[in-house]
Order: sequence, then structure tokens, then C-alpha cells
Amino acid sequence: MFDSGVMDTLVRTLQCRRMAKLPTLTDAEDLVALNATVDGRLIAVSARGSRRDGLPDLRVRVHLHEAGGDWRAVILTDVTIVPNKVDLLPDGSFLLVQSRCVHRSFKPVPDNAQVFNASGQALRSFRIGDGVEHLAVDEPGTIWVGYFDEGIYSGDPLSAGGLARFDEYGRQLWTYWPPSGFDHIATCYALNVGARTAWAYYYTGFPLVRITDTEVRPFPAGPVRGARAVLIHDNVVIFIGGYGAPHQLTECRLHDGTIVEHGSATLTPLKKINVVSTRGSRLYVRSAHSVFQADVADC
Repeated sequence: MFDSGVMDTLVRTLQCRRMAKLPTLTDAEDLVALNATVDGRLIAVSARGSRRDGLPDLRVRVHLHEAGGDWRAVILTDVTIVPNKVDLLPDGSFLLVQSRCVHRSFKPVPDNAQVFNASGQALRSFRIGDGVEHLAVDEPGTIWVGYFDEGIYSGDPLSAGGLARFDEYGRQLWTYWPPSGFDHIATCYALNVGARTAWAYYYTGFPLVRITDTEVRPFPAGPVRGARAVLIHDNVVIFIGGYGAPHQLTECRLHDGTIVEHGSATLTPLKKINVVSTRGSRLYVRSAHSVFQADVADC
């Protein structure tokens, strides 16, 4: 909806609805990953045991939340990574990722992605690049990964482009290289993955880039620098955060190949925005106890 006011200063209001309480954990567990799947489900990972000095004592559970239901917990076996990212593959298997896979002298580079079936049994592992900042699986099952600077400049060829796509077996299908006139990715600040289209927003320069199977379309930087997430609906773009304003929402329009500021937006009833994921027009955020969803398409 729109709040009424002076016509030139209309403010879009995104209404949050609570989807679920966070999964119930034991006193020994920590919530280490939380995401929203492309079809709108929630998936989380909890872990207990030693994550600093090795894996022998690590115990990991995946929690899956279906609309209208409760969390379903699955115990994982033979976990070989220390996960902090998660998503769901189309066949119902769980994809867990460890952000760092640093090369050690005289040792092979370890895998940092692992796939488990719906019963929690380990199926396979592979490398997905060092410095994983964003992880999202689209409708066909393509794995999108955005990287932060330490991974991009680590010498790992998988993460060197700053944004890459993989198939479900870890084969790299594509990596981003900037079109003429645009800077390379030094850090992928935001990644929005919908059913078949992804949007990336990155430093340096902060362009907004639309990627489909057949086209990479960059839009030169708009008015916002340092946003943490972006929402997209038709030609409407909402940037979440920015340098010095982490909870500010700025509405823009895509117009003639440019990003034009349109006004501010608000998120209610939440005041602080702790982003879980963005999926097209849908924003998922969390509080200390719950997960909420807001949709630009609804207002």
C-alpha cells in the first residue's frame, strides 16, 4: 500500500507478516544458517559441538519449514564441512556450504559444499569457491554464489569473478566478467535470485546487474551506495540499507537503462531490518525469535 501524503512524497509501505518462529534448539545448539528457498519455504541449520578445532564433535541438523506447518528437523550424518550457508535443491536434497575453503601449503584445497538427501545422508561434496557471501538456488536448480573480497582475491579461480553459477554437482557453468565500461566485482554486496532471473549489486561502482540464461544487463549505479539487499518488481527497485543508513529503504525505478530515485519506503511493523534473503519481489527478515516476509508486489 501507499501512505497518503503530498503527491510528490508518497512513501511505499511494505507490510511484514510473520511466517514462523525460529526453530526450537537445544541449549547446546547454535543457529548457523537461515535462508528462504525460491518457492518460499524456510530452511535453517543448527550445529553443536566443536566448530573451531575440527569436526569430530560437530553435530548438525537441518530444519525445513513448510507453509502452514511446523519445522521438520533432520539429523545429518557424515558432515565434513562447517556450514554457515544453506539452500534446498529441486529434488528435496539439502545443500550446505562453508564460506571459506582456504588453500594450505602442501595440502589439497578442501571441499566446502556438501549435499545431503532428505533423510540426512551425505550424497556428495565439491568445492564452490572461497569467500562465499551469498548462496541461492533458482527454480531449475542452478546454484548462484556471490563472493566477498577475501575470496575474490584469494587466488581461487572459482571465486575470482565475484559471482558464479554451478550445477547441483558442483560444475561451474558461468562466472561474471564485467561488460565494457563497468568495474569488476570486488565484493558482491547483494544477490537476489528469483525463479529464473538473478540480480547482483556490487562494489566497486555499485551497478545493478540483471542476469538470465541468455543476457547480462548492467544498469549504471543509482543513488544508493552500500546497500545490503535489493528487491525487484517489474521496474521497481528497492535498495535496503546504504552507507550510514543500514535500515533505510530507498525506492527507485529502472528507466531507459538507468536507475532513478523515486522516494523512500518503510517496513512495518519492524524497525530494524535483519535480512535473511531476497527472492524477486519478496523480502525475508528475522527478529530475535521469528521470520517475516514482505512483498513489493502486494503494495
